[in-house]
Amino acid sequence: MCVFTALIIFALGFTAGRYTDALRRFLIPPTVSVVLSTYNRADALPIAIESILEQTWRDFEFIIINDGSTDSTEDVILSYAKRDPRIVYLKNETNRGLIYSLNRGIDAARGKYIARMDDDDKAVPFRFERQVLAMDLHPEIAIMGTSFLKKGSTPQKKSGEPTIRDPDQIEINTYFSSGLAHPTIFIRRSFLNAHNIRYDENYLYAEDCGLYKDVLNHGGKITSIPEQLLYLGYVKGLSHPDKYSHIQGETFKRIQKEKLDAFFDVPYEMLGAFKSVLNKCEILNKMVPVNQNKKILNQALLKKLQRETCQKAEKLRDAIEVKHPTWEDHIAIDKNGRFSRVESAGETGRIQYNNDNTVTLYWDKWQAEIFRVLDSKHYVYLKDIDGHVKKKN
Repeated sequence: MCVFTALIIFALGFTAGRYTDALRRFLIPPTVSVVLSTYNRADALPIAIESILEQTWRDFEFIIINDGSTDSTEDVILSYAKRDPRIVYLKNETNRGLIYSLNRGIDAARGKYIARMDDDDKAVPFRFERQVLAMDLHPEIAIMGTSFLKKGSTPQKKSGEPTIRDPDQIEINTYFSSGLAHPTIFIRRSFLNAHNIRYDENYLYAEDCGLYKDVLNHGGKITSIPEQLLYLGYVKGLSHPDKYSHIQGETFKRIQKEKLDAFFDVPYEMLGAFKSVLNKCEILNKMVPVNQNKKILNQALLKKLQRETCQKAEKLRDAIEVKHPTWEDHIAIDKNGRFSRVESAGETGRIQYNNDNTVTLYWDKWQAEIFRVLDSKHYVYLKDIDGHVKKKN
């Protein structure tokens, strides 16, 4: 720091302490730059903002982008900005969308790490403390996510060094899903800048999957820590329209095809994040022999996933197929009317057979849904007036 600048800070320290703090923050980059984009979520914002301002790790700047909101979003942000100089307020004069806004936030960021945050989530107080430590311990990691909680759960703070999941396994997972929950991630800013990586406008509503793909293509590693550090979807009632889900699904299929093209020319009907275990087994059966020669992925982990997935597929002789607007699945039903997903045995419920040739799946974790019976082995989703059953029996 030059002598002139130091004298300015010294002088300001005698006249206006809060301005000295602001100047010091400007001259010394923070460890973390939090990037949150919001649009017409004035009611939800206080929970998200306060959960960041209450972090035990205090060295951060909080970049909030108001994406052309027409409600009182700006008033909410400014009320917090007046109280906390760590808040950096950016405003789009018109609604430009999440990808544009996130890139604007990244361009403005000065921190070593970029932390994502959404306006309907709530960060656990020690989220940054644990993620900064994990990123510092693993300089080879470009992006790191975390596990998450649901509202009503109590977070448990772990002590000692955080453990990370195998980056090779997370990379394989990205061929079938996003791999990481987007609002939980920390990004190493130097990696993005070194490779000129930003969120891609071509990956609408699946911009996180596109970012992970680009980072992996440039030799970066992505992973997560098995600690629950964010309440995902903490504020209820912020649902997306069907159009959003459809576009997101189609975008993911395009990303998935771009990744799988290195292995084989995958037919369009095999693409999707919510395909059945049979479909996943078929894809893995094609990937494993090609990877043996090309060595794109960790072969041992890929074969392990193939073996586990195809073992599940073998059990489908006794399962009933379910067709849904966004996913394909299979459920196994016992004699007491309990069922579990073959694809994810932890998701269970109770089945009810109705008089109108439909069944109702009363999920233990999710909202109940109605399915039409085509035959004893096949249900098709029956969308009622609002798509779901309102109450359980």
